[in-house]
Amino acid sequence: MSFAEANNPTMLPMSSATIQDEWLDTPWAGAMMRCIADPATDLDDALATGWPEWIPINFAQSDPFIRIKLGRWLLRGQRSEAYAIISAGNSPRTRLAFLPASDATRLIGLAGAWTGASSLVGLVRTADVVAARAVLGEEAFEFASHAALLPRPTVELMSAISASEMPTAPRAFLCRGAVMFGLAIGAIPHGLRARLRLRRPAAVWMVVADACRDDSAGEDAFRAMRRLVRKEMPTWSRWFN
Repeated sequence: MSFAEANNPTMLPMSSATIQDEWLDTPWAGAMMRCIADPATDLDDALATGWPEWIPINFAQSDPFIRIKLGRWLLRGQRSEAYAIISAGNSPRTRLAFLPASDATRLIGLAGAWTGASSLVGLVRTADVVAARAVLGEEAFEFASHAALLPRPTVELMSAISASEMPTAPRAFLCRGAVMFGLAIGAIPHGLRARLRLRRPAAVWMVVADACRDDSAGEDAFRAMRRLVRKEMPTWSRWFN
């Protein structure tokens, strides 16, 4: 993808006098730039209401230039957030928000399976097993048997991630994973939260975005996420040191 649009002053209103450029050499710099300049990359199509019908949404998403225009349209009024997002990237916790969406969604499923490991391992009825696999994903469901051997979430963390859970398991476990992911990220600029809300599946990412706040369980959530990353997704470990 060309980053000509990303360097457009209307998209990234900053100067060398107002921001240090050391972040350009960081492992997450490219992901941060894509997050800022191309927020519609992993768009949940249902969120593009009002987009012109003469440009099919699947065509818009497949063309980088049009997709950037789509992202701008979806985030009308958010262009001045680039400086705040880049500054927030100084926090290892915030960098979770820059993970590729597919890997982040995978991590959310693993976190959900970790919180519900004992219940998932104990499933007997075929219908329950099928439902859990469908909601959490095959990998996360299989991970539950290993997750049972990991340190359990702290009481404070379980209390924080269970407060807003969906009504029935296994969706409750997926929601816990989403809340944990958001708490691990912590308070972030409004523009970054708006970008998270565009991701698919929207039902999960809306929960993540709503959970991105200062919370006493935030550090516990981040330590848990970092442990899961190191165990199951080591490629991304260097982002959070």
